[in-house]
Order: sequence, then structure tokens, then C-alpha cells
Amino acid sequence: MLQQLLEELNSISKLNEQEQLSIKNLISVKHLDEGEYWFYEGKKTDQVAFVAKGYLRKYFMVDGNEKTDFFYFEGSFTGDLPSIISNRACKSFNIAMEPTTLLTLSYYEIDELAKKSINIERLLRKVTESGFVMYYEKATSFVLQSPKERYDELLRQNPKIMEKATQYHIASYLGITPQHLSRLRASHRN
Repeated sequence: MLQQLLEELNSISKLNEQEQLSIKNLISVKHLDEGEYWFYEGKKTDQVAFVAKGYLRKYFMVDGNEKTDFFYFEGSFTGDLPSIISNRACKSFNIAMEPTTLLTLSYYEIDELAKKSINIERLLRKVTESGFVMYYEKATSFVLQSPKERYDELLRQNPKIMEKATQYHIASYLGITPQHLSRLRASHRN
């Protein structure tokens, strides 16, 4: 697991052995059972994570309904950066959808390492930039794309969601009803 993370980090920004060791020393392993929350609305956290196994679903509660915001599968980085950076409680929920293993570390501790290492600073910046682009693309898709275009894009970019997530959660993620998703799936098969 740790090797998987180090390979991913090195693919983003080449780290020397001392930098890798410094990061290794900050990492904790967190095992979540299906249905267990990593963080939830109202909780303060400073933790970021790499999903080593399993997957998480991030959602918000709106008028008593869950609105799925994102899915984090194996090999993904996750954390509630707006909450961490603003030092406020989380507004979302992050739940394990199957048994999940996270490699976690404190954002503040990795930020301190970044002040001493240009390679770690670059790593932190690139991971943050990637997260920003991911959220920007999702937000703009609701303005620029039809539900069918969002569905087609989801099939192209992350077919794993279709294999693992429930129809209800996929529909919520796409901003449509489960019935609309069924129609899109049926028209896609034809």
C-alpha cells in the first residue's frame, strides 16, 4: 500500500529518499468498514488521504436528501480542503461504500514539509491544482452540458463508477433522477 502511494507521489513530483521517508513518517493507515464515515458534516478535520483500497462517496444533505458530489476510488487523493484551509467544520459527508483502506496524513504537517522541500511543495501544489481542475470541470459540466453529455463523459472518464455505485448515487452525481438515468442507459445500449 505504502509503495503504491510513493509511486503515485513520484509520478507527480520526483522525491528523493529523505523526502519519501519524511512523508512515510507522517502516514497513518485507516481502515473503514462499509458504511463508516471518514468525515462528516460538522466535524473539523485536517486529514487528507490516498485511497489504497475500496472507495468513498462524498455527498451533501440538502432538504433531507443526499446529493452525491464525488466518488473516490483506489488511487485517488481526497480531503475536504475548503474545510481544512478555512479551519471550519466540514459541510459534506465522506462515506466508505465498501471496505476501504486510506493512507492519511495531516495537511498541516505535509504543508510544513513543503516549506523545507521544493519537491514536496511542487507535489502539494500539483495535487491541489488537480483537485481544483476536477471540481471546476464538474461544476462547469452542469452549465455547459446536457444530462446525456454528462452521462457520456462519465462513461468515458470513469466507467468504474458504473460498475460500483448504485443507480441512485450515479443519478444524484449527474444531477438527474434515477428514472432519467434508466432512460439514458437504455438509449445508450441501443
